[in-house]
Amino acid sequence: MTCCSLQRQFLYFPQPASAQFGEENIRFQLDDRVLQGWVINPGQSRALIYYGGNAESIEMNIPFFRAVVPDYSVYLIPYRGYGNNPGQPTELGLYQDAMGVFQAVSENHPFIALMGRSLGSGVATYVAAEQPDRVDRLLLVTPFDSIEQVAKTIYWMLPISLLIKDRFASIERVHAIRAKTFIFIAEQDRVIPRESAEHLVAAFGSQLKNVVVVQGADHNNIAQFPVYVEGVRRALSVIPP
Repeated sequence: MTCCSLQRQFLYFPQPASAQFGEENIRFQLDDRVLQGWVINPGQSRALIYYGGNAESIEMNIPFFRAVVPDYSVYLIPYRGYGNNPGQPTELGLYQDAMGVFQAVSENHPFIALMGRSLGSGVATYVAAEQPDRVDRLLLVTPFDSIEQVAKTIYWMLPISLLIKDRFASIERVHAIRAKTFIFIAEQDRVIPRESAEHLVAAFGSQLKNVVVVQGADHNNIAQFPVYVEGVRRALSVIPP
């Protein structure tokens, strides 16, 4: 098994775009590509950029964000190779795209929050570390310390350190993050080992404001639990808990 084939099986599961909640309504011209997606509640002074999981159809979150954070303009931009966007996903490519979108969004919003779920938590920590003075809130949902450590747990029989190329090492960036950080862990997560999430939690200092362990939730249904919904709402309130 080669490095690239391992990553295709483990990391990236691009999903086609759906128009169930409306067609894409925003486009970002980056250096070598155009990324299109959805903006919800446009025109708000505060912005939330959401980074999805590896097999997530990001637009399925539109009803959730409309209901939970109506006072934010929420940007749902599929990764390269996801939705209707061109290209092949790689760690470096996702970071480059995320920074390009962040720069464009920050031109219109003085207050920016980031939210990353699963794979997206690795993208969110990257942007938060690169823009420590411009990101106010950071929400990490079912996060990990690094993809490499998660892969070592799942593919214990393989020399993961030699095979894996895209590490998404969030734990190595914690020291550079200044944003008020909120972490949501699914109690019954069968995708991200609990110790991986707890290792990341332990690396944070005073910037970590709250950790919510959602009892009974698994990796894919955490958003269905009221304690999670209320936790997201509180984390994004004007004055967080």
